[in-house]
Amino acid sequence: MTALVPNFLQIVRRVPPPLRGMGLMMFAAMLSMTMAAIAKDLVRELPVFEVVFFRQLFGTLLLAPVLLRPGANPLRTRRIGLHGLRALFNFVAILGYFTSLGLIPLAQITALGFTSPVFASLLAVLILGEAMRTPRAVGLLLGFAGAMIILRPGFETVSAGSLYVLGSAASWAVAMTCIKALSRTETSVAITFYAAFLQLPMALVAALFVWQWPTWGQLGLLLAISTIGTLAQISLSQAFHEADSTVVLPMDFTKLVWASLLGYAIFAEVPDPWAWIGGLVVFSGVLGVAYGERQRRNAGGGE
Repeated sequence: MTALVPNFLQIVRRVPPPLRGMGLMMFAAMLSMTMAAIAKDLVRELPVFEVVFFRQLFGTLLLAPVLLRPGANPLRTRRIGLHGLRALFNFVAILGYFTSLGLIPLAQITALGFTSPVFASLLAVLILGEAMRTPRAVGLLLGFAGAMIILRPGFETVSAGSLYVLGSAASWAVAMTCIKALSRTETSVAITFYAAFLQLPMALVAALFVWQWPTWGQLGLLLAISTIGTLAQISLSQAFHEADSTVVLPMDFTKLVWASLLGYAIFAEVPDPWAWIGGLVVFSGVLGVAYGERQRRNAGGGE
């Protein structure tokens, strides 16, 4: 039995890096949607603020073994203000996402969530001073068009749940812009830890006003979403480490497959074809931006 893990790791190492990256991205997508499905059930029983609080609490505790390793202090920083700004927008993004889970189908949430990299691309131009190249401009237009297909304003009433998702996507885009700026000087451990740690008091203060003691079963599910969410983040980071974003990003679209399957199996949600069409259009824009950035890097272009 003890030889199974080393043997499995040897087999994994023989797989070409691009395939490993694609597999990890698909695994991360499955984990993300599994976490969302569990959270969708939890927000029907517990206040959203409380679910977010426990998500951050357990997430911070899960990082503790990494932080307690002997050696140099991984949390040294001179940019605590930017860490705080990232944590604030991260908190708003999670809150909006978890709130939307109790309002609209999982597949629609997932499709609209693909707009986040589109928002981030726009912010990179407006805040970080990056150039508005043709692939980025086309990606932004496709992202906007895809969102309109999903929402169909004028034909359908734009629900509060959809607005929460878009607000979450925009907030997460600001958080990603902060991460991009922080990554120039900070370690990935520091960025991850401060995000979870600084969100704890925000979530706790909000949760105290609506506190409801969770049952042992609910605590188990809260621990599960934190564990699954952390594993999803690790898999996502490793996927981008194994291969170029243009190779692994298409696998992220499998989120919509998992969202549709889990939504139908657990919550009897019938997939909306407009969510699929719009999600595909938005995701095409995301891929276009990623491909354009890869071509620029290969050509040795600068900002």
